[in-house]
Amino acid sequence: MKILLFIIIFFLIFPLKASPIVNAVWLSQNLCRENIKLIEVGSSYNSYLVEHIKCAQYTNFYQDGWRDNKDQVPMHLPKPEYLINILNKMGISDDDYVVLYPKKKTDIYAMAETTAIYFTFKFLGHKKISILDGGYPYFKKKFDLFIEEGEFTVKPIVNYKAKINRTILADSNDILENKKYNYELVDSREKDFYLGINKLKGFAQYGTIKNSINIPSKWFLRERGLSFNNLDLLKKIYNYSKVRSDKNFIFFCYSGLESSINWFVSYELIKNKNSKLYEGSLFDWLAKDKLLYKKL
Repeated sequence: MKILLFIIIFFLIFPLKASPIVNAVWLSQNLCRENIKLIEVGSSYNSYLVEHIKCAQYTNFYQDGWRDNKDQVPMHLPKPEYLINILNKMGISDDDYVVLYPKKKTDIYAMAETTAIYFTFKFLGHKKISILDGGYPYFKKKFDLFIEEGEFTVKPIVNYKAKINRTILADSNDILENKKYNYELVDSREKDFYLGINKLKGFAQYGTIKNSINIPSKWFLRERGLSFNNLDLLKKIYNYSKVRSDKNFIFFCYSGLESSINWFVSYELIKNKNSKLYEGSLFDWLAKDKLLYKKL
């Protein structure tokens, strides 16, 4: 009884501090705590029902309202009230500690979907949020004891209090005035898309935004998987790209998905708070009747 009382008092006096990334050991020691909301970011609800980390609820980036389609722009960031409604349904309050984890390494956008939702929380002003490094596969390998099946139910709330942070969000006007505010434009797509060799099927043009540089988002992920490369290597990637990691950045891709990885690395891991995400990205750029430029 004394030990239990001590633990309760300890966590009241020394509440959990959020870091952008948590590891499997940390999560195993903090599972199912009342103020921690664990969220699986996946593409299959059936996969979630078969197995997930204990006390995790499920969300699908494409189906649950995290983005919508508006004015020819797919995956447009919805109005804050719609996003707040998602969090209320998930029983998440503004002072909860949220931990996100991607489900499958074989889903090529698994980490991008996770960082895009992370960005959404930050846009709403959420303070305590982390991503589980290595995602579900690594956690299961280390702590199979904490894997369960079925649905983890939560009680909805109605009082999430957002404090909108628009400083991390860029739009087409920011792109047009990038030189005025000394912002470096970073295309986060694969090199062949950036050069204009190939393009996304159904996209109207080849190429990229004029005066942008290219740092593919997959470079930041160890073996292109669900773990981030170490900080030293992240900085070396910037050095190789011949750009200082402390510059003002605007990251973009086709629709703000892949580029959310680059934003996360810059803003949270390298601690460059002068980093913005052009959430509409190239779909928005073309919808504004802007041109792309081929490098080759």
